[in-house]
Amino acid sequence: MHTSFFAARLVALAAIASVDSPLVADRNTTVQSGDTCDAISARHNVSTYQLAAVNSKIIDPGCDNLSVGEVLCLGISGQDCNVTHVMQTGDTCHSVANATGIPINTLLTNNPNVNTICTNVYAGEVLCTASQIYVNIKSN
Repeated sequence: MHTSFFAARLVALAAIASVDSPLVADRNTTVQSGDTCDAISARHNVSTYQLAAVNSKIIDPGCDNLSVGEVLCLGISGQDCNVTHVMQTGDTCHSVANATGIPINTLLTNNPNVNTICTNVYAGEVLCTASQIYVNIKSN
């Protein structure tokens, strides 16, 4: 349903992701029947962007290739944002930033998949709302 948003984000991630060194996962999860990337993200307090970024070699652009039993990394050591907000209908980046007490620039920096005018977010997407900036997310 949000395949085009997710696909565009993963294409952008391919350009961002670095694969020059081994990465250590802080947290993992095993895909369950019926899981979606947004459901996994919401259940484990990991942004949709982070889940896609750290698993860009596993998860396809539409996030429709999850396999039951597959182990996914949820966060990379030193880059694991686990303070999140699940977007609801009517939420805006400004309302989320205000509600969580972080500057809009921090929200956008931690969610590089979101455009600067925040028109490409959707209900169910999970955003990192940490006050710390996690700018070096690399793929696994």
